[in-house]
Amino acid sequence: MSAVALLPGQAAAPEGPADLSMMYVLHHGFRRDLARFAEAARRTPDGDRATWRALLARWDLFATLLHDHHHKEDEILWPLLHERVTEAGDDRGAHVLAAMEAEHELIDPLLEAVRAGLSSLAERGAPLVRAGLVADLERARAELGSHLAHEERDAIALLQAYVGGEEWAHLERTRFRGGLSPRDLLKMLPWAVQGLPRSVVDPLLAEAGLPFRVLLRLGRRGYERLDRPAFTHVPDGVGA
Repeated sequence: MSAVALLPGQAAAPEGPADLSMMYVLHHGFRRDLARFAEAARRTPDGDRATWRALLARWDLFATLLHDHHHKEDEILWPLLHERVTEAGDDRGAHVLAAMEAEHELIDPLLEAVRAGLSSLAERGAPLVRAGLVADLERARAELGSHLAHEERDAIALLQAYVGGEEWAHLERTRFRGGLSPRDLLKMLPWAVQGLPRSVVDPLLAEAGLPFRVLLRLGRRGYERLDRPAFTHVPDGVGA
């Protein structure tokens, strides 16, 4: 039986046999990042081209990780749950899964709009572009936040009802850990644990094993070189 303390911003943690700790850690990272990007868009001077370029590079990592997460849900998790709820005649469950897919489609254009704004500001300062970027980031933050909360309350409740603990652990090992390039994987691990207390991180690393701990150590310095210049105007603690 899973028993997970809620991370900041997390809406729910339905009980059941599957350990969703890593799912919640990723959700925390997405929420944290959007809060930091929104603050950076407000605070970064129009003419600070180096920081806007750093924000663009850091956004590309965020978008890559979010796309990977959503792609695996669309290709692996939702079809599996569709099959289970259909077999059970669970109409409410089918409605939840249809909503998950529709919400993913709403988020992608917002991510593209943010990238376009960051790219423009990386080339030249423009107060109107920055105002549009702030608005796009707030829309993306609201849309993704609503989706993650819906997923945590309802879709994960379906997962706990229809997928066993051992089956979920097998899916995580064999289907959910692939897909990223080695370079992105090295950045993903320090990205995922950023801002989390040791009480959350240490058990995850212990369970993941030595290879993940080595990858985290190898990737931390490169991630910090990407992350720190992007949020130079953002106070510590934003998004925590």
